[in-house]
Amino acid sequence: MRAAVLAVSVLATATPALGQPLTREDLLQALKARDETIAALQKRIEALEQQRGGAPGASPPPSPTRLAEPIRPAPTPQPTKEDEAAFEALSRTLVQRGGLLLRPGSVEVAPSLTYSHSGQQGLVLADTPEGFQTVVDQRLRNDSLRATATLRVGLPLESQVELRIPYVWQRQSRALGNGVHAVNEETSIGDIELALSHQVLHEGGWRPDLIGAVSWRFPSGQDPFRTRVAAVASGEGTHELGLRATAVKTSDPLVFFSTLAYAHPFSIRESFGRIEPGDVLRWDLGTVLAVSPETSMTFGFSQEFRTRNQVDGQSIPGSDALASSLQLGVDRVLTRSVLLGVSLGVGLTRDAPDYVLLISTPIRFR
Repeated sequence: MRAAVLAVSVLATATPALGQPLTREDLLQALKARDETIAALQKRIEALEQQRGGAPGASPPPSPTRLAEPIRPAPTPQPTKEDEAAFEALSRTLVQRGGLLLRPGSVEVAPSLTYSHSGQQGLVLADTPEGFQTVVDQRLRNDSLRATATLRVGLPLESQVELRIPYVWQRQSRALGNGVHAVNEETSIGDIELALSHQVLHEGGWRPDLIGAVSWRFPSGQDPFRTRVAAVASGEGTHELGLRATAVKTSDPLVFFSTLAYAHPFSIRESFGRIEPGDVLRWDLGTVLAVSPETSMTFGFSQEFRTRNQVDGQSIPGSDALASSLQLGVDRVLTRSVLLGVSLGVGLTRDAPDYVLLISTPIRFR
């Protein structure tokens, strides 16, 4: 608008009367008059702009209608059903591994069936029918089938209580090269275990989730020190205090976990003296991968150290053990409440079972 006013003023000043010739003096006077007019118009425009509150050359303020329009935030994306299913599969798997707790008021019943097998073959001393000892080949096979009912209940203050009740079938088969064959079997309830877990830390930055747990095992199963064949006893024979810490770190789509557990079985008085079973230190390391929205896979490594047993303060040679195994697992959400889990453990050391197969179907009640 300012440029248009100046142009009109210049034309009005510089345009001569029709039919009159222009001299040099007339042109100079016309240019001078034009400059004065332009200067006067510039002062007038600046005065008007100052009265309106704007600086010279500033663009006009926006219209009141635009200023009154509210700023609308971008809509928050809603989680899809597939997102919920993916979270459900991972969370259900972590609950089974001890890396996640149930929400307060949630209840989960997890029936499971575990089969383990181990076999050994070597030379041993055996008695002949004549009463002499000789070296013969021995093949020893141990099979175990354990049905466990696990109850988990979510508590306030980020806590959870867990109860395990096992029922065990044990079988040992011993065959010697001289034709002797012996089989021993036992079936009974195992040792009942009660555990209390609590969320200690929450994940943030480099810090992982940390869950601590304390457990107590009751000697409700058969006492191995009072049975004819200790290998087929369904229990350990003593009370046991356990401590466990599980760290979980997320790196989408992977979840890493590490568990360090310590168990101290208490001593017990038997007919031949006071027995102090060895302490147990266990370390688990693994990762959970979300293969699909409904399925997750677990890859892990487990290692267990057991110290020597003692009888009246004297260590028993050969009673210590080192058991290591690789673990592979697949978990799939069948329905909103039911999860199917299958895992396989393969022994890496002589003290570990050759393989362990676990099938579980945790059922959650919200």
